[in-house]
Amino acid sequence: MFADNTARKTTESAKPPAGAIAPKTGSAPATEAAITIESRFGTIEIAPESRVSLPNGLLGFGEFHDFGLASLPDGRHPQFRILQCLDAAELSFLVAPLNMESGAISESDLNEACTTLEISRERLAILLIVTVRRDDAGAHVSVNMRAPLFIDTARNIGRQYVMPNNKYSIRHAL
Repeated sequence: MFADNTARKTTESAKPPAGAIAPKTGSAPATEAAITIESRFGTIEIAPESRVSLPNGLLGFGEFHDFGLASLPDGRHPQFRILQCLDAAELSFLVAPLNMESGAISESDLNEACTTLEISRERLAILLIVTVRRDDAGAHVSVNMRAPLFIDTARNIGRQYVMPNNKYSIRHAL
């Protein structure tokens, strides 16, 4: 379901967008086509291996389950990705992959989340939803550390996991 001012089309493509989370084992069938979407960030292409299913949706957007990851179309800000809903072109989020070596989330909290979500650490990627706020002083960029997206890269299935303690900020400044 797309608004009249948005478009969705498929094109044959075997090349994933730069920085896309791709499965570590197996791959999408060669006959599956990439999806091109006119999003609020511009024209983006979602390769089949960059699709992510969120069976429970996202907080506040539980009815949307099919997403894809793409780089920003202008090539700027390579540290960010777009999490684009495949069923509603107007629904997209700026996300930042979490460096798993950073220690930003404690090992015990990571282990608890992985156990709860049944994702092995070897197949885990974490995405943080980014918020950009502008005021007279400029732009303020933060990420939600309290409710990151845990992605099983082997199955391309993710869940937003709310940390069971309040030591993680919903507006962690970058």
